[in-house]
Amino acid sequence: MGLAHVGPIVGAVVYNRDVQVVRTGAPSTATPPPRGKVTTFSKASRRRLAFIAANTDVRFRTMVTLTYPREFPSDGRKVKRDVQAFLDYLRHHWNTPSYLWFLEFQKRGAPHIHILISCALSPSSIKRRALCQEVAAAWYRIVGSGDSRHLHAGTRTERVRLVDGAIRYAVKYAHKMRQKAVPPDYQNVGRFWACSRDVMPVPRAVVRCLEDDLRGSLEGWTWEPALDRPIYRVLYGFAARFRESGNVVDLPGCPAILGDTGCHCDNTPGLGCFTCSKWVTRTGARRSYVQ
Repeated sequence: MGLAHVGPIVGAVVYNRDVQVVRTGAPSTATPPPRGKVTTFSKASRRRLAFIAANTDVRFRTMVTLTYPREFPSDGRKVKRDVQAFLDYLRHHWNTPSYLWFLEFQKRGAPHIHILISCALSPSSIKRRALCQEVAAAWYRIVGSGDSRHLHAGTRTERVRLVDGAIRYAVKYAHKMRQKAVPPDYQNVGRFWACSRDVMPVPRAVVRCLEDDLRGSLEGWTWEPALDRPIYRVLYGFAARFRESGNVVDLPGCPAILGDTGCHCDNTPGLGCFTCSKWVTRTGARRSYVQ
């Protein structure tokens, strides 16, 4: 759980499961810094993935696992091109589903990819079998395998049985480091995960509160920080309890926080609307919530 070493608490943003604490003096993210070269699955990246997976409105109903044949690429740029080609296939044949994919490495050093998809599989076993064969053929063609064994074992397409099964899987993936170590001869790792834009979480409520108010809501919570410790920047799994505290106010009339072109709020900056205040910019607000 990240800590924010900036000014005093002035409010919070409530999502489906988590609560984002907002402070004055938070650095603007309207112009994000250049992306550095990715060499590991960093703690910050894992934290972002867990936040997005836990708070998205998208329900993932299917998971596809993509595996390479005996001969596999050791350049992340080639792997990302293959993943992009497969996503293009999904958009064309699966009616543009929402998706979240993440990368792992097998013991032999080969990359393999899990893709969570919003489309549901057919209840007909015959149609499901045909679809699985179609997916296998698409991946086989994309990687240029030429190995008949890979055609039959290079993909796995399965139904996500529980309503929150995909969320649990993604959050678990974000917190475990097994199969995340990059093989020594693997270059240009790039992203360990990515998602379609509609998967990004949307704020459910904006709360105006000070630190004392927030600590009052935290009393008795399992992860309540000590009084001499700063309150976590993200309170994971705290949204339901926070709503029960009675301090939650519905999202105000200003839609800029959701990506509109400007502020339409009559509230006083710094009190009623996080977007029109100086410490959260319109373009930086949404990005800052998922760091």
